[in-house]
Amino acid sequence: MVSTATSALVTSSGLAYRVQGAADGTPVVSLHGTPGSRFSGTPGPDALHALGLRVVTYDRPGYGETPGGEARTVRELAQDVLDVLDHAGIETPAGVFAGGGGTPAALAVAALHPERVAALTLIWPLAPSAADAGSPAMESHEWARDMDEQQRMMHALALQDPVFLRDQLELGLGAHAGADGIVLDMIEVQEPWGVDPADVRCPVDVWWGTDSSVSPAGHAAWLADRLSGADVERHEIAEHKWHVRRLVEVFAVLGERLGATPPMNQELEAAAWSAPVDTDGCGSGRIGGCACGAGGCGS
Repeated sequence: MVSTATSALVTSSGLAYRVQGAADGTPVVSLHGTPGSRFSGTPGPDALHALGLRVVTYDRPGYGETPGGEARTVRELAQDVLDVLDHAGIETPAGVFAGGGGTPAALAVAALHPERVAALTLIWPLAPSAADAGSPAMESHEWARDMDEQQRMMHALALQDPVFLRDQLELGLGAHAGADGIVLDMIEVQEPWGVDPADVRCPVDVWWGTDSSVSPAGHAAWLADRLSGADVERHEIAEHKWHVRRLVEVFAVLGERLGATPPMNQELEAAAWSAPVDTDGCGSGRIGGCACGAGGCGS
């Protein structure tokens, strides 16, 4: 059975989410990037069904139908992941996938709640830029290296005048493009995370390329060095949105980590060819975000 419903389920804390893929499949929670929504950052439903995965995606705060509010700690963002898993009735350890701005919450839930996370996949991840006790971070000059001038300016403005930045983003992107979420992402990633990546003990896969000025390659390299035993898939070719083409492969690897029954090659290739990314609901203007939603969309 393939879930095709586009209406949102909502947790008691106000997080809008959806469930798709195989109804009895291996559970995965997917955190979209910046920008994005519950409709972005995963393969299409047919591919997920072929992979034997039951995937939960949710509008992170400030995106889609989840209210924004004030910036919160990364530990609080990790609780959002648990709230979604609990509301969806997923009690067994799940796979966690995250792109770009979803990295802090995903890494935190894996480090702080290891009993809930069976494997972690990061694609084009962002690293912390501010350290505190027990929470390492990149040096500020390294963190900003290879970000384009617009990205550096936006991150600075998010801390200095978030209301102005939100208003400018809404003027440029539209009122429903997740401006609140973009600003929250940029604030939260620059605060101390309160988490040490070295505390993550589950299997980790890190996928990254050299072509993004939004989530620079240095961030992935920094995290991979601190994630014990992480497998790193590095894409050297300057190919725009390469991760969209390989998204089915990324989820297939995650499924293997989780022990999902591997699909027949012909079945997987057919699903990947017909629906490499989930675009259900994208482009409507009401939800916002984009089909890739893995951290490179703003480049």
